Amino acid sequence: MSKINLNDLTEEQLTAALEQKRKAKESKAAEVKKQYRKNKEVFCETTAQKFDELHKLLKSLKEATCSSANELYERMYEIAGKEPKPTKSFTLKNEADTIKVVIDRQERFEFTPEAIVHINAIRDIFKAKFSERNKAMYSILDGLLVKNSKMEYDPKLLAKARRQVRDLGDTELINEFDKLDECQHVTGSALYCRLYRRSGDGKWQDISLQFSAL
Repeated sequence: MSKINLNDLTEEQLTAALEQKRKAKESKAAEVKKQYRKNKEVFCETTAQKFDELHKLLKSLKEATCSSANELYERMYEIAGKEPKPTKSFTLKNEADTIKVVIDRQERFEFTPEAIVHINAIRDIFKAKFSERNKAMYSILDGLLVKNSKMEYDPKLLAKARRQVRDLGDTELINEFDKLDECQHVTGSALYCRLYRRSGDGKWQDISLQFSAL
């Protein structure tokens, strides 16, 4: 390719050449952007399809597992000539004791708006009794009364704090925690099924199907 001497070009020719180069650059950038968008669309659609398929598969697996486990649980009682007892949780194991399936139904709790009254009362008592005397204890106890990322109070943590308060034997705190407990109500339940395998060291290994555990 022969070289062009810019001195031989007129101003109009230089302008035209620069314009052509600019358009070529814009065209290439547009093509790159177009290809990116195309790849992104394919990625999103393909990934969504895979997630949908796995979601249906996992849902079917959960339903089949829970159904079969409940049937076996009832048969266990029937074989013993007894009526199956209602339960929120039970475990089935294989004969070699290397696999176990846990079926667990957990209730969901929620606090009524009145709970904040007792939360604040408990926080004030903690501050008055522990903030100066035992700052480490105060920090731990006060942390139990903080809302989580969903801006909700954790019923499990508060139940644990309630047990610890009873060990302290503080009547005022026990009274407030009892009132707080009355502000809880069940909003629903969730059914879980978990499978564990015994590893080489004899410990149970959770075969998790959650992304965070993979």
